Amino acid sequence: MVKLEEVTNEKYFPRGGGSDRPKPTKEGFPTKGLKRKSAVPEQNDAKKAKEESSWIPKVDDFIDGLTGLGVVAELFDDGVLLHTAGTHTVKIHAAEVSANFTDLFNENKIEIKDAFQIGQMVPFRVISKKSGNDKGRSKASCNPARLNKHLSPNMLVAGLVIHTAVTSLEEKGAILDVGLDQMTGFIEKSQFPAAGLREGQPLVVRVLSTTSRVVKVTSFVEQDNLNMSSCEKLQLNHLMPGTILECEPTGDAVTAGVIVNIGNGLKGILPRRNLPPRLRENPEKLGKAIRAVVMFCQQNSKVLVLNAHPDIVAVSRVEKRTSFEGIQIGDKVQCTVVDVIPTKSIVYFTLPPTDGKKSLVTAVSSRGLLEKPDSVATEYEVGTEKFCRVTGFRYADRAITVSTRKDILNQKITKYQDAKCGDVLDARVHHVAKNGVYFSVCNFVQAFAPMSLLSDKSLNLQKLKAKFQVGTETKCRVWQICDQRKNLIVTCREQIIALKGPSANSVEELEIGNTLPCIVKKVFDSGVVLLATFNNICGVLRKEAAIHLPATPKVNDFVVANVEKVEDNNRVVFVLRDANPNAASQNSQKKLAQRAKPADGGVNIGKVYKGSLTAKKGEKANVTFTGENKKEVFASVDDHLLSDLLDAPIGLTKRLLAENKEEVSRIVPMGKIAAVNRACVKRSVARFVKGMKLPKKIEDLKEGQVVVGVVGQIITNLGVFVEVVGGAGLIGKVFERKNAKSSSELLEVGQVVIGKIESVDVAKKSFLIDPCTEMDNGEHMLEQYALPLLESIVEEVKWLAEHSTYPAPGSKVNARVTKELDDLTLVEFEHNGKKIAGVVPKKAGDDSSSEKETPKKKKNATKTLIVVDINHSTNEVVLAALATDDAKIVAILSDEKVKLHMVVDAKEPKLVSEGVYIATRGGGDVDDVARTNLIKKEFIGSAKPAENKREDGGEQGKKSIKNFGIYTGIVLGQTKFEENRKKNSLFVDIRLPGDNIGHLHVSEFPPNLLNAKNPLEEFLERNKNKQVVVRIIGFEKGSQGSKIAQLTMIPSKIQAGKVRASVLSFPSNYKVGDIIKCFASATLTDKQNLKVEVNPLWSGSISRENVSEDLKATSADGGIVDLSLSKGEMRQAKVIAVERKRMSLDLNLNISDVETEFKIGTAATGRVIYVSKTYIRLKLSSGQQAVLTPTATTDKYESVEEIAEKQLAMGQLVDVVGLKVEGSPLRYYVAMKSRFNSKSSDPKRQLLTDATAIKEGTQLDGIVGNASKGSLFIELGPGIVGRIPVNEENQDILEIGTSSVVRVTAAKVAKNEIVLKLDDILIRKWTKKPERKRHASKSEGTPSKVALLEEEKTSETVETEDPGFDWSNKGFRNEDLAAVGKLTSNAEDDSDEDDEDEETEEVSDEEDASDAEEDVDDEEEDVDDEEDSEDDEEKKVELIEKSEEEHSRLVRSDPNSAINWIEYMSLFVEKSDLKAARKTAEEALSAINPTESEELLKMWTAYLNMEVAYGDSTTVDEVFKRACKNANSYTIYRTLAKIYQKFNKHAEAKHILEQMVSKFRANKLEVWTLLAEHLMNQKEQKGARDLLPRALKSAPKAQQRECGVSGLQRFETWILSDIQLISKFAQLEFKLGDAERGRTLLEGLVTAHPKKTDLWLVYADAALKHLGIEHARKILERACNRELSVHKMRPLYKKWLEMESKHGDAASIQLVKSKAESFLQSVADDVMEEED
Repeated sequence: MVKLEEVTNEKYFPRGGGSDRPKPTKEGFPTKGLKRKSAVPEQNDAKKAKEESSWIPKVDDFIDGLTGLGVVAELFDDGVLLHTAGTHTVKIHAAEVSANFTDLFNENKIEIKDAFQIGQMVPFRVISKKSGNDKGRSKASCNPARLNKHLSPNMLVAGLVIHTAVTSLEEKGAILDVGLDQMTGFIEKSQFPAAGLREGQPLVVRVLSTTSRVVKVTSFVEQDNLNMSSCEKLQLNHLMPGTILECEPTGDAVTAGVIVNIGNGLKGILPRRNLPPRLRENPEKLGKAIRAVVMFCQQNSKVLVLNAHPDIVAVSRVEKRTSFEGIQIGDKVQCTVVDVIPTKSIVYFTLPPTDGKKSLVTAVSSRGLLEKPDSVATEYEVGTEKFCRVTGFRYADRAITVSTRKDILNQKITKYQDAKCGDVLDARVHHVAKNGVYFSVCNFVQAFAPMSLLSDKSLNLQKLKAKFQVGTETKCRVWQICDQRKNLIVTCREQIIALKGPSANSVEELEIGNTLPCIVKKVFDSGVVLLATFNNICGVLRKEAAIHLPATPKVNDFVVANVEKVEDNNRVVFVLRDANPNAASQNSQKKLAQRAKPADGGVNIGKVYKGSLTAKKGEKANVTFTGENKKEVFASVDDHLLSDLLDAPIGLTKRLLAENKEEVSRIVPMGKIAAVNRACVKRSVARFVKGMKLPKKIEDLKEGQVVVGVVGQIITNLGVFVEVVGGAGLIGKVFERKNAKSSSELLEVGQVVIGKIESVDVAKKSFLIDPCTEMDNGEHMLEQYALPLLESIVEEVKWLAEHSTYPAPGSKVNARVTKELDDLTLVEFEHNGKKIAGVVPKKAGDDSSSEKETPKKKKNATKTLIVVDINHSTNEVVLAALATDDAKIVAILSDEKVKLHMVVDAKEPKLVSEGVYIATRGGGDVDDVARTNLIKKEFIGSAKPAENKREDGGEQGKKSIKNFGIYTGIVLGQTKFEENRKKNSLFVDIRLPGDNIGHLHVSEFPPNLLNAKNPLEEFLERNKNKQVVVRIIGFEKGSQGSKIAQLTMIPSKIQAGKVRASVLSFPSNYKVGDIIKCFASATLTDKQNLKVEVNPLWSGSISRENVSEDLKATSADGGIVDLSLSKGEMRQAKVIAVERKRMSLDLNLNISDVETEFKIGTAATGRVIYVSKTYIRLKLSSGQQAVLTPTATTDKYESVEEIAEKQLAMGQLVDVVGLKVEGSPLRYYVAMKSRFNSKSSDPKRQLLTDATAIKEGTQLDGIVGNASKGSLFIELGPGIVGRIPVNEENQDILEIGTSSVVRVTAAKVAKNEIVLKLDDILIRKWTKKPERKRHASKSEGTPSKVALLEEEKTSETVETEDPGFDWSNKGFRNEDLAAVGKLTSNAEDDSDEDDEDEETEEVSDEEDASDAEEDVDDEEEDVDDEEDSEDDEEKKVELIEKSEEEHSRLVRSDPNSAINWIEYMSLFVEKSDLKAARKTAEEALSAINPTESEELLKMWTAYLNMEVAYGDSTTVDEVFKRACKNANSYTIYRTLAKIYQKFNKHAEAKHILEQMVSKFRANKLEVWTLLAEHLMNQKEQKGARDLLPRALKSAPKAQQRECGVSGLQRFETWILSDIQLISKFAQLEFKLGDAERGRTLLEGLVTAHPKKTDLWLVYADAALKHLGIEHARKILERACNRELSVHKMRPLYKKWLEMESKHGDAASIQLVKSKAESFLQSVADDVMEEED
């Protein structure tokens, strides 16, 4: 048997001029130890010739230019890894796939996984050798431009395999990039791979045939070999990797394998390992030809590697290489040694036979995978059986890699499914990409670490590659088990690896108290943070916990969190771990676990229990009490369920509870969440629930039921959510009332609410709570709710004071004055032996009597004071002077938070009991619980309540505010005004004392904010819902006669004393040249300028030409687009004009160098304010108006109109340069910047600025401006016009249209006149006044010539089409048909009207512009007046034919232009020379490049038009058949049918349409409706209706063949085709048949398919057009009553609203809007319920 060592080393194989192979013995083996004898010269010559005819069958080193065939082994996000023959690997980056793929890849329109799949074979070319850090990987390219660059068109023979890329998908196939200039590949749909194709996809194909420019290919490579004729002429450089050859064995005995003949006398070797498995042990059994695929070849070398393994030869069949007889990586298999290479420590195995047949898969193991690799010869003798573990696949060799190492055999993790989240593993870097690093863990398990999980520090790509070098090892932790990628997601972040603790693979494995590493996934606007931990388990970190994070949370931040609870819907709630990391790591798990005691002791919901309340550091408070079963019950108390005092420092309360356990009798159970008992210990809740039946589940809730709840969450723009006391998880939303304050402003988190159930939805588990339970009974609300709540608050305040070593409110103390301030007196007193600081407000309240009784304190004076409030955050006590020695005053005021205070803001205080008053805050209702105030007078004595009446006679109880007063206010948000407000609107609402509202303009913000990019956003972000100090500097009149305070926050104005009002008022003395700050209002003025605000009174306007450079952008067509400013954005601007009457400023954002004068040669920005055919008027940034003429636009006069349309439309910005100034009248001329800076290469088109530069005899190009009766005026340069005299001989030149380009010679140059002579017409735009009546031609209505009309502007959805021919593949319309000449003698009436309207608008615009401007050209006005006075019918624009010589020159200059040939052909038709016209058409068809399919289609269309108009049926059929063979046959059929219909040849049209049905019904459903429409137009309704059953029977079979799908997909496709057919026939019935029949058909469709929105829309449109508005309204109402998704309902409501706006009335429009609002509200409720 042949030894594999010899085969692999291949020492026997001849290389160069001789052979070093030992002489074979009789058995065929070389004899060792014999001295080689020199061969005779004849033998040497024979060997040499044989060596030169053989190619090298092995690649030892990859060098640049080597081409090969690889198998995709791994997919990365930025490339693929290929396995090649001989255990080599190469990498192809995404940029080396193809140019089209790279573009799509960069635009995120395609991914690597879309273009490649494991097992796919890909040809490649090596572009760089492997380097040291590539670990055996060479870089390669499969770009056809690089891979096939050495090929020439004559080398593309049948059977050759090449690599291509899909350029575009067409109707009949796909266009391929073959990498060769002027060569294009094409693959038919029938030759597509089974998975289909997409744009940019690489594709291996086999050449079928070639033409001069097109290569026809197939993707089924293995179905044929390189053809025999090519093999007979086979040369060194003709082969490509992937080509399949038929190899004929020569019969020569070779130890390495089999010598084969591949053609043309060339021989190669098939190594034993590349033979089919059945022939490897005995290669000599190969006696007949065998197919082999080229695996390696190289230009200008003898490298040729072949492989005859049938699974490798099947190039296009991926499944052949991905299936290894069911063996998976990680499996253990029993293998038998079949060959050993001791020198390389390589062992080959065979696998056990399957079903009695020898396995086609072999196994191999190398040194690193062998147990005892140094004893290979003795440990692995041939025939020895070994137990191995599969570690990988070698796709290109159809082998598996195995290992016999004991550690690998015994390792636990062999597949990604074996790993568990949290495991710390050793990982080897496999590949580094931009989005992360690929690893191999546990020797062969694939893993990936995204960028967010690689390091705690941010890494760029350079640092990433330096830290994670390929081949190095590192520690990682399993983060996720990804079934989608079939690998592990790991993390290398140091903090996550270092953190010790439990992990979890699912939510079910989580335990309360588990400490887990988390990554921030999202930060919500409400402050809630979404965290993700192991295996992508997500949970929320609530706002109150998130604020304790060390910094503002950002996405991908690392957070250590504990599991607080797992709710019933598997929603996880996290809580931050202890702030002390050491304490947390030791105790957090233990402490939190205490809360999860399973015993519930039989808790009775609704009962109030007694027990102990305590807390521990870093944890929630908890209670312990005895349940109904006499067992101890443990329950957790959330922070918002702990205290009635909402502004109480929770940390202080918990610290006090941690120091001393408190026995309480107010424990109210709140049910269980995640097996943890919860309780509420609010004093008020315990009072309210007594005697009340509490709900345990949502089914217990009834509408109108009164419940007790606690506000648990407030979400901006969503509302307030209340947790009902009772069963767990009963969370409802607060009901919002219209025209009332938002509940988020009225309520606070933790506030107790008594409300009634407004509505409940048991199915959706949602309900609404209305906190206004008894609006009509204020006394009851005060007695039953307000008083108990406020008494609970008083008790809470006193308890907090007593336990924090402070005197209780109401206590008397002897205090010593330490310092006198303007508004405060600082004092000091002793309490329990401790000195305590206190403050005494000098103005403690509105009661003037109490202020008088407060004596002025002297320093070190001692006085008896009463404790009013305690500020625990500053450790200060608020005190007040006593009116009498026996007086005690306790006042509780809730402005924003509940506080003890002296200031009482009450409206209509009501006496509840002796000495106790309950009142609400000014402007509130009696149920305004959040703002309720308690005035509790325990020992008042003779003091009487103050009268709360405003001095100005205003509303009682509402505190008055005075001009120039300084107040503390609350920032509410940006002021909302009505839409289209003309006055300034950048204000912020500030709530002042007494519920007064003030407006603070953005210009009056503090100076440090005014320098921010957007002061408005910055101010609201910093101060919303916070207190600020403001000063009133005036009042403005508001709605309903109210006055609104104008405020300022500028420190200099606030600190100013009594000054004049003018000092505090807003600036108004602006003058030109001032630099000021302005603020964008995000609106436009009436003149479409940017509107800005300077202060509350003054506004500004910024013209588009005066915007700064950062607001200018270049559009795709080369124009300049000005960007808008965001609302509130601050910009500095220069004042260029002041309008004091309107209090408005004209501003310029270019504050550095604003030019106020027109300077020649200076660049400026202009805005287009007027457009005509002869000039464009601009308004410059310097304020002047300038003229831009066509010659100053570009030196390419042919493109002037195109540039004007794209870059010089009305209102558009353009960069120009000052050119010259003319007087009488004054006129400024400018040129486009590109025209001024670039010197024209054509001396005839230089930019002329001085008429004196023109000399007699000078030849110039010019643009036709306008004409008079005796002259044609030509523009030679900006403001330089010459004229061509017109006489009877050259009268026809007046027909040259405006904007035509002509070549002229200066015949006479005078001081005020330039006389020109016409040399040539370069671009024709002729005009002619047609005769009013035309004589009938020899065939009335038959076209007489081809006319090319001036291009008209059409909408975006309609292509520009030339009359007479259908240039598109969509078929042409009847109205577009103009055959070989004009169809009719007169144009359509409506086009006359359109022309008239356009010209009238142009004239009126010109007149308007002339009124506003002083520099109107008199000559141009005369021309416009002449045009206005022309008769309407004489405004027609037509084309005049060119001469035969001119046509000939045009087609020679551009032979691929169909329009040139058609014009040429029309010339002969006009002369009735049909023979010459046909000859011209034939010349065109042969001259136009075959790749210009669109131009050819235009030509065939024109040819058919001409034959139908002038030829007979024979010539039409002949042209028709040729057209079908050379163009898209379906388009040709449809075009001919339209032509016949236009010429009223209905029988011929019907015949063609019937042929279309027979020929194209399998692919085109449209053919049925085309034929039906034709029959209905001919009043053959019965025949048309008989087509529908035929179409429905034939369409599904056709669709089945076309789609090639099965099962449900095929059934859905059939249904779709049926719907389309029925819908089209129904529309035909409405249009041409019986509307009732159409209604019946569509009614059946919408009944069967009610969720198809397009059917409802089609039905409604048809009904509206043919049946009326009522029918359409009913249809849309039915559709909108369906339960459909939002994206389906949106077009229905939109359609309904548009229909009512056009045909209905105000009531019907309002009905649609109300229905739409109701639908959106229901959707929003569903969304909130799902989130809850």
